[in-house]
Amino acid sequence: MEKLVSNLNLSKISLGTMRFLDRSLSIKEVSKLIEEAFSIGINTHHSSSEYSSYELYAEGLKQSNCASKIKHIVKVSAPHFEDQVFNSKLLEDRVDEQLQVLNTDTIDVLQWLVRSKPINDKARLETLFTYKDEIENVMQRLKQKGKVKTVFSFPYSVPFAQSVKKLNQIDGIIAYLNKEEQEYSEFAINDPFIAIRPFFGGELLKDSKNLQETINRSLNYIKTKKGVITTIVGINSIQQLEAFKH
Repeated sequence: MEKLVSNLNLSKISLGTMRFLDRSLSIKEVSKLIEEAFSIGINTHHSSSEYSSYELYAEGLKQSNCASKIKHIVKVSAPHFEDQVFNSKLLEDRVDEQLQVLNTDTIDVLQWLVRSKPINDKARLETLFTYKDEIENVMQRLKQKGKVKTVFSFPYSVPFAQSVKKLNQIDGIIAYLNKEEQEYSEFAINDPFIAIRPFFGGELLKDSKNLQETINRSLNYIKTKKGVITTIVGINSIQQLEAFKH
């Protein structure tokens, strides 16, 4: 655990990029937000080509003065909803696409999703069982090539998390964690873990009489879980960054 944390050197807070377009940010504003976040120690970003803000984020990153120093958590699925089976070449192609768009040599954390249509554990667990060797081999190959440093699974369910963490080359779990969503607490205590949605989709901040205190209380709850290495927070303005200055 300590070696993994040291090798990754992610910031305790990771910049969530999903809502940039929803908040009508310009490329210049995104770039400035990235630079300001970096100046207070937020060196890690979470992104996905599935987000409407993806192209906006990528261009803002490109124009920032710290792009080469950013560490990346990138969401990639294989199989995706429309894929019939797991395909290692398809996964590597998707990783290559992310590397190109983000203009980086490596993805620090590959947030790997196993999907089915519709999402169900039976089909997804069958994928793990059937393609175990191929999954482990391609993850190892991606690491050996330097395209990916670590692989964290977004499990969708606790039973899947229990199974996927047993695979070689799976380094940890990335999932929801807050005072209301505690299904994955055992993994956050016992395994390397990346926390998503620390404020329960904003619900924990509603009607707060002291926003800073509520934010601190929510983040401190997550800090009690010794496996957590970073927490992804959707920050969409310079003003919001004020709450995360140390």
